[in-house]
Amino acid sequence: AVVSTQSTGEIMTCIREEIPVTAVVFNNGQWGAEKKNQVLWFGDRYIGSQLKNPWSYAEIARSMAAEGITCTHLDQVGDALRTASQNQREGKTTVIEIMVTKELGDPFRRDAMKLPFRHLEKFHSTIQTEESESGQPTDL
Repeated sequence: AVVSTQSTGEIMTCIREEIPVTAVVFNNGQWGAEKKNQVLWFGDRYIGSQLKNPWSYAEIARSMAAEGITCTHLDQVGDALRTASQNQREGKTTVIEIMVTKELGDPFRRDAMKLPFRHLEKFHSTIQTEESESGQPTDL
């Protein structure tokens, strides 16, 4: 399963119920979908999307009696998947945490979003007339 960083409850359930699964967490240190919308439609003004987590999801998995693997380089992913597959055959749940860049993809529901209009005059200076050209945050 490819999971969000908010899926520790599901992992705990799998461990408690002895359901061996492999979960992959792509850790980019942010809520990327929300941040992408803020970058595109709010002029690179984003709030509440930067995750400054001092913890590791692989370490959290180990603290829950699962296996935890952290990949910091692309060449580690294959071995991590093979190890997780073997763990699953042995009845163990594994969390693979893959550290990735902060580059943002397109939002899931681009058709549901449009540039906002500011109705209060004090916010008229923040009106965006077009999307961000780069589509990427300024903190890369």
